[in-house]
Amino acid sequence: MIKGINLIPDEIKDEWRLRKWRRAFVLAAALYLAFLGALYYSQYSVVRERRAEEMALLQEKESFAGKSAVYLELSRKINETRLAEADLKKRLNVTEGLAEMRISWSTVLKRLSRDVPQGLWLKSLSTLDAGGGKKLRVLGSALSNRAVADFIFTLENSGYFENVALSYTQKRDFDSGTVYDFELNASLKKTGEVMYEW
Repeated sequence: MIKGINLIPDEIKDEWRLRKWRRAFVLAAALYLAFLGALYYSQYSVVRERRAEEMALLQEKESFAGKSAVYLELSRKINETRLAEADLKKRLNVTEGLAEMRISWSTVLKRLSRDVPQGLWLKSLSTLDAGGGKKLRVLGSALSNRAVADFIFTLENSGYFENVALSYTQKRDFDSGTVYDFELNASLKKTGEVMYEW
């Protein structure tokens, strides 16, 4: 059996083959370019989404930074207010302490003038701070020791003085009579509104 004879010259066959290869190559290149285009578009979409997310995060960060500045300012003001409050409390405590130590001397002197018995007179009054209170030092003279004893008794029972103590008494003789010089020490009591002005 005889096979068909191919009368097409080899040059034409080669040209046909070359055309097939060219078509295959163009088709492959077109597919490759289409793949690259699709890949580029997909990556571009991802990048665009990431950029949008980044912009949103930056705006959120700026918003937080603005809020943070407001919070920092509020925190600073709160701290300043607390410091001012602490300073004011210290001043109030000091003022209360000073107010407690304020003595109404008019009351003390009025009481002393009422409590001085007949035949006794005062020459000097002085005070000193001692152990968180006030001590009173009284110098005076009397016509008798009995008047000095009565004065001490009156001071002890007045409610304004405590720890009344006689430091000394000294007798002096004159042509007209005898005088007894004395020194007393007493502590002033804290008796609220009478002795201390609040």
